[in-house]
Amino acid sequence: GKEIPGQASLVFDVVLLDLHNPKDGVTIENQHVPESCERRSQTGDFLRYHYNGTLLDGTLFDSSYSRNRTYDTYVGKGYVIAGMDEGLLGVCTGEKRRIIIPPHLGYGEEGRGKIPGSAVLVFDIHVVDFHNPSDSVSITVNYKPSNCTVLSKKGDYLKYHYNASLLDGTLLDSTHSLGKTYNIVLGSGQVVVGMDMGLQDMCVGERRKVVIPPHLGYGEDGVEGEVPGSAVLVFDIELLELVSGLPEGYMFVWNGEVSPNLFEEIDQNHDGEVLLEEFSEYIQAQVDSGRGKLAPGFDFEKIVKNMFTNQDRDGNGKVTAEEFKLKDQETKEEHDEL
Repeated sequence: GKEIPGQASLVFDVVLLDLHNPKDGVTIENQHVPESCERRSQTGDFLRYHYNGTLLDGTLFDSSYSRNRTYDTYVGKGYVIAGMDEGLLGVCTGEKRRIIIPPHLGYGEEGRGKIPGSAVLVFDIHVVDFHNPSDSVSITVNYKPSNCTVLSKKGDYLKYHYNASLLDGTLLDSTHSLGKTYNIVLGSGQVVVGMDMGLQDMCVGERRKVVIPPHLGYGEDGVEGEVPGSAVLVFDIELLELVSGLPEGYMFVWNGEVSPNLFEEIDQNHDGEVLLEEFSEYIQAQVDSGRGKLAPGFDFEKIVKNMFTNQDRDGNGKVTAEEFKLKDQETKEEHDEL
């Protein structure tokens, strides 16, 4: 044509950006594999990982580090490009690897955004954690006292120390740093479901490691500024004190025989009606004398008010002898009462 004369010698200065063969598959280069790898990722797992994405010549096109947030996805299910779907299988928590993806397993001839068409992609990834939606709480007992007969159960009042961290070891919280124990009533919804499960059947002095998947922890949202979304949590727990709770459905029980003239005893002014103040004073006296026991770990006033409200069937703020019933006298309705 007009640009190149006939019989001309041509000079091309070439920079090779990348090359691939249509038969190429994903190439994986392991950069760091933790010594302890209890489990490797498989199809259906949910991974949280950081990555730097570059072209084969080193040009950076994307990075999760710049957003200060992991990339979270299911693997082996088609949620990411085919090459990454394959490259994220078989990894350990904490592993670092390089995944080299040919264009037919990446963004193809069209490319995307900063990625040119037919480009070979290089992802340097760091796996933060992963779990499977079918996972339950994992419990590892690190120490159990020789005398371990009284085990924690729903309704018990527990005092314990814990260190909370992510799977990669990042510390989230610790009661030791606060200088006080964490206190809950087991099974009452005061902690995440996974912790309620992890504290079951534990004896005083026992130490255990509890691993909680996000669907039994803080879920996809996490806790802003504290727990990342979809994070697997690790709690190192030591149970320091256990106060046995009451049977399910009870907020107060008698330690001995119940007085046959119970209503008359509560009705201090003998006017045939019991007010909340009378009721509260009587229950307090029974607890102080050891004749009765309240459910541990709950606010006294709230418990007593709840018991009184359940007895006050017509809601007029007074309990009469006709309204007053012990729990085992109930027939159709269930109340948290005497």
